[in-house]
Amino acid sequence: MYILEYCTPENVIDREQYYLDTIKPVYNIVEKAGSTLGYKHTEDALAKMRNFVLSDEVRKRKANSTANAAAANRVAIIVENLKTNEVIEYISMTEAGKVLGVHRNAVSQAILNNRLIKKMFRVTKKIK
Repeated sequence: MYILEYCTPENVIDREQYYLDTIKPVYNIVEKAGSTLGYKHTEDALAKMRNFVLSDEVRKRKANSTANAAAANRVAIIVENLKTNEVIEYISMTEAGKVLGVHRNAVSQAILNNRLIKKMFRVTKKIK
């Protein structure tokens, strides 16, 4: 290996391209400096990429951590129907919103601003 030229970080790609074009090195795997354009994976590498599958254990661990994070962020919601006096508890704002036919943000805003949803549902956070 030899140092062909000292250059600044600003022009290193231009100078590399110059030497790629001029010398046409046999062992270089790309045709364009600063790019992987022209690179060909070996058949072995392609086979490994095609056959790569996460193990069941890793997949389950990932699913559990996602579910646990979502569960930790849930806020239980109490919905009171003022016309029927029926009270129902939901595990999250999203679930309550789906049943009421509104977005979870509408549930959140109704709680924050002490407003009714659809002029008949009072929503509150469940006190733990």
